[in-house]
Amino acid sequence: MTIDSILTEWSYRLPKGYPTRSKDYELLYHVILEMTELTPLEARAVVNRAQGVITEQVEFSQLNLSDDLTQQIQDRYEDLSPQEKLEFEKNYRQHTVDSFMSSGYKSFTKFYDILPTGKSAAGMGKGEIEILLAVKDSQPGGTASHDIIMPGGEWEVKEIGKLPRPTKSGEMGKAPEGKTFRPAKSGMPVDGDLLTQTVNFFNDIIKPLAEMGDSFEELKDLVDPHSWKQLNDLIQVLEKVFVPLMDNVASTEISYKSGWAQMYRGWQLIHEILWKSELDADIRDTRLTIKTGSQTLSYWITAEDFEKIQQGSGEQNEVSIKIGQQISNETNNAAIWFNKLKHNDLVRNPNYMIQLLNTTKNKFFEGILGLIAYDVNNPGIPIVTDATDWAIIGLSQGMWVFGLKAVYPKYEFIQQQS
Repeated sequence: MTIDSILTEWSYRLPKGYPTRSKDYELLYHVILEMTELTPLEARAVVNRAQGVITEQVEFSQLNLSDDLTQQIQDRYEDLSPQEKLEFEKNYRQHTVDSFMSSGYKSFTKFYDILPTGKSAAGMGKGEIEILLAVKDSQPGGTASHDIIMPGGEWEVKEIGKLPRPTKSGEMGKAPEGKTFRPAKSGMPVDGDLLTQTVNFFNDIIKPLAEMGDSFEELKDLVDPHSWKQLNDLIQVLEKVFVPLMDNVASTEISYKSGWAQMYRGWQLIHEILWKSELDADIRDTRLTIKTGSQTLSYWITAEDFEKIQQGSGEQNEVSIKIGQQISNETNNAAIWFNKLKHNDLVRNPNYMIQLLNTTKNKFFEGILGLIAYDVNNPGIPIVTDATDWAIIGLSQGMWVFGLKAVYPKYEFIQQQS
């Protein structure tokens, strides 16, 4: 048996007639065993010399992964070129997080999209295998921990962004704006957070306003005539900013540019009108109630007239006061509405919105060293971040959406988050 006959048989069995991948040399190994009397160890040595390298068996069991994932890694490893195998072996489990982020990831990008299959398919995200192969002593997280456990602490791993969509001509268009992710369980709204406060604001303030009809006519008797301009300004803000968002709030689909940005500015404007203009002092909530027999009647009076009554009580001198409109159920409800608006926490302090967002955001980052992100448009290339790089930008499908602050420089409520 000659070398030429072995090479001829090997070439005949190869798909392209010549070797193009590592598995092709496995085929040579089997041809040698079939056509010669060499031992398996001797045949392996011949194959190694044919490849021009001497490789060692890489041990993947230390990754503590399922058989499914270990086999996927092994198969992907076997498909590497000889040079790629050398780089893999030289860098395998040798890096710190910093050196991995710098350039250590380059030897492992072909492993980026390995994911569990079957029942455990949702247990790991893209990029985690790449990190485990590169970073020394890293381990996969469990259900009670974060994605990757490092010697110094735990890290989260997220894929961010959206892929470009095909245009009408079939070509790929520009990728949609935004580098975002939804943080699963820790991103779910909870009682008392901004969503709760916003829903309450719309139920207590915006929905009743929308049902008033001519809201200016309903409310004008609650303020002095010289404050009617401010009242009109207030109503304009409520009707133009908040009323159009009623469906968004009801469905908990509130984005940064069609919801939160407008509401943040709206609460600032209402605060200016109610707390820093004449309207603040001129809202009438003082009334005179008269009971006679079985009848009870109430009338609006000014704060000054209330003081006259209070000071003149028990005195012989007459007190002259001006009696305003009789209070019906409707005007009484309007006064209650006015007070709810004025004393709402988001109106009293518009930055309360930012405080609530920070509380939700920081809950996700508690207990982790940082977030390693991968842009879907640059698969396998990691971006290391911490809490200061991120902000909550919206609410989608009932879950908070996180986005890189640098992508949204024009939105004040995003940039204000810390």
